[in-house]
Amino acid sequence: MTYNIQHGRGMDDQFDLKRTASVLTALNPDVVFLQEVDCRRPRTGMRHQPAFLAKMLNMDYAYGAVKHYRPGSYGNAILSLYPIVNYINHILPGEDQRCCLEAEIVTPLSNITVFGLHLGLKAAERYCHLQDIILPRVTAVSSPVILGGDFNARPESNEISLVKDCLQDSFQANSGECTYTFPSDLPNVRIDYIFLNNHWDLNDCKIIPDTQASDHLLLVCEVIFER
Repeated sequence: MTYNIQHGRGMDDQFDLKRTASVLTALNPDVVFLQEVDCRRPRTGMRHQPAFLAKMLNMDYAYGAVKHYRPGSYGNAILSLYPIVNYINHILPGEDQRCCLEAEIVTPLSNITVFGLHLGLKAAERYCHLQDIILPRVTAVSSPVILGGDFNARPESNEISLVKDCLQDSFQANSGECTYTFPSDLPNVRIDYIFLNNHWDLNDCKIIPDTQASDHLLLVCEVIFER
């Protein structure tokens, strides 16, 4: 599952992280990629949002900050039903600095490696980050891999085509009932994705409609591990 939570601010302009947690809990996820997560910032009540959400969902978590403030920080998080044994935060340099959080998770079937990212608003930067930093790292992993997050890119973009050359887009399993992820009140574009390497079989992929706890909609993917 991937979800840009907009630091818990919904389309009603209210900060409500318990509402965010309720949306996630209802879907019973195994792994969650989160973007726009605050950590001990005044605007969100000094709450450690990754730890709070992990506790509410009874999950492990990893957090990677990309912007630091006085006090607090802001970045991406990964929640996991299974233990996270290692993680690294890859900083993506640029005018609007972004990051890609990589984590190794121990599941009952196999160790898996997951990458949660939030790319920027400039197409050239997104392409370079994928080509030079993210995809070389992703394709070097021999274990099952999932790459998910807010790519800020349309399906027909060069950036997404680049990823599709290496990985399968989970959205090919979508029924077509709901195809856009942003903005959540009147969605008209898909910019959130989950990609998989060839260790996975796709079972289902869907966007959860009518969820206005953020300005993005949730993208959920159901996969089967292929030994």
